[in-house]
Amino acid sequence: MPRHTMIRWMALSAAMVGQSALLFALTRPATEYTATLVGKDGRKVRGTATATPTKDGTGTEVMVTLTDETPGATRPWHIHAGSCEKGGGVVGGGRVYTPIAINDKGQGTGKATLPVALADTAAYYVNIHDAAAAMGIIVACGDLKKK
Repeated sequence: MPRHTMIRWMALSAAMVGQSALLFALTRPATEYTATLVGKDGRKVRGTATATPTKDGTGTEVMVTLTDETPGATRPWHIHAGSCEKGGGVVGGGRVYTPIAINDKGQGTGKATLPVALADTAAYYVNIHDAAAAMGIIVACGDLKKK
């Protein structure tokens, strides 16, 4: 085989391997999380949370639903690094989380798109806070678990 043909073949093979690696990285399943939210300090509130990667894999879509809540309440919420037992900082910046408005039936839904993907090697949890003026009071909490 002539040298220039061999070099072209090797370059083409390397390009195919590189594309295969890229396709694998883009198509491999990303980590999804779910949580069961439980009321704190005797509160009856409960709920669920899901966190799924965005289509491009660079962010996270989060959805929270609450039931058995105080009608008319507005609840700030966040995903934090760590666990309900051992807290950590807010993930993705506090401004991406729109507070949850609780309807007259005690139900509410919150959605957020985080500008970061959740690392599958870390632990996360969802906190539901009492009010913007009482962020230190946790109404409900749930550890996110990998699906």
